[in-house]
Amino acid sequence: ISVSVQRALFVSALLLGLAIRLGILSHTADLSPKIADELQYTQLAHSLVQGAGFAWANGQPTSLRPPLYPATVAAIWSVGRAPSVQAVRAVQIFISLITALLVLDLGRRCFNARVGMFAAAVTWLYPEFIYLDFLLLTETLFTFFLVAYVLLSVMLVERPGPWLALACGVVLGLGTLTRSVLWPMPLLLCPALVLVVRGNIGKRLLIPALVLLGVVVAVAPWAVRNTRLQGVVTIVDTMGGMNLRMGNYEYTPEDRMWDAVSLNGEQSWVYALTQEQAAGLAPREITEGMKDKWAQRKAIEYIKTHPAITARRSAIKFADLWGLERSFIAGVQQGLYAPPTWFTALVFALMTISFVGVALVGFAGIWMAPPDWRRHVLLLLPVLLVTAIHTLVFGHSRYHLPLIPILAIYAAALWSRGVRVALKQRGAGRAAAIVSALLLIAIWVRQIVVVDADRVRALLSRFL
Repeated sequence: ISVSVQRALFVSALLLGLAIRLGILSHTADLSPKIADELQYTQLAHSLVQGAGFAWANGQPTSLRPPLYPATVAAIWSVGRAPSVQAVRAVQIFISLITALLVLDLGRRCFNARVGMFAAAVTWLYPEFIYLDFLLLTETLFTFFLVAYVLLSVMLVERPGPWLALACGVVLGLGTLTRSVLWPMPLLLCPALVLVVRGNIGKRLLIPALVLLGVVVAVAPWAVRNTRLQGVVTIVDTMGGMNLRMGNYEYTPEDRMWDAVSLNGEQSWVYALTQEQAAGLAPREITEGMKDKWAQRKAIEYIKTHPAITARRSAIKFADLWGLERSFIAGVQQGLYAPPTWFTALVFALMTISFVGVALVGFAGIWMAPPDWRRHVLLLLPVLLVTAIHTLVFGHSRYHLPLIPILAIYAAALWSRGVRVALKQRGAGRAAAIVSALLLIAIWVRQIVVVDADRVRALLSRFL
């Protein structure tokens, strides 16, 4: 295909994705936030708009959530006459468009323009991303910052400079303030930059140091505020230890580990703390941060004491993370949304086919169509970090979404080489790609046949 035809197809993909989003936007004016996370983010945004600070409705300051997404929502609302969910959705559509253009540049720098356009089109038309543009959740903003930081890190390989390094660090810090799963990334990125950045030893040490400085500049003011409020060191939020505890204690539900928050009584993740308080072993009045540190300590104790259970649960969490995307269909089944049956079936089919295709070809591309080793390392770091953290804490298919643009780049690279060429490839790369595909297929079969069997039957009865 000629370059002009490729560009025409890419522009057509952008227009199609925009038309779909604008069509949905015109039909969601009456759709209010439904999910618990959405309600918390909007509550925090309302508090910021009203001048009450980062606090709950009762005026109680909190560090439970990372600050940047509620602050972004509040900033959007501050521009208009009144808080508007539709305004947030419109801005998120724009952010998704910018993200797709960043993917275009990232794919071009790692491979070529054809790969960049293909990956950007996949990202822009990816059904789950379209769906999430209309929810008040962190995915759209977080994916933007993650892709932007990866792009800047790749640019450092090409043209290392102090201002670019600072920008990379600041963007990484802003991503951390959107979702705290990124806070350990400097521990991986900075040593990696020492290896991949070209130049003398002084430059190879200076660039990572400036990246780290950028992260600190972005995160430090919020970390100071949190630490003063909570009475213990609290960098981004007070959810980390709590989530680790919910995914690693006696009553963690192994079919839906993220749902431990709904358990009550003796099975509650916080029940042991109330017992310690009653026995005088813990203070009766503690902050969110102190509760988070307690939860973190108890979770680590459980992990050390029960290594076999932890290993089995980690395998389940990994499967949950890379399972089929089900947020939309779960919302329909729970009665949060009531679209026509045909629309539900179409969207569910498109979401499933899109994820299966991107995941299978993307992971195969990691093994069979990598870029040069420097760029390969930088592309894989967020995939490895996010996967590792959610394999230890708890996984959910929604958490793999920010990694989809990276998989799309690898998928586009493999696809551009040609299916026949890929199938004829021999060696360890092909073997690893086959193992990855078989593992993913096993995860999805288990999800359909075992974990979600009752839900699948209920879904089929809805359509048939």
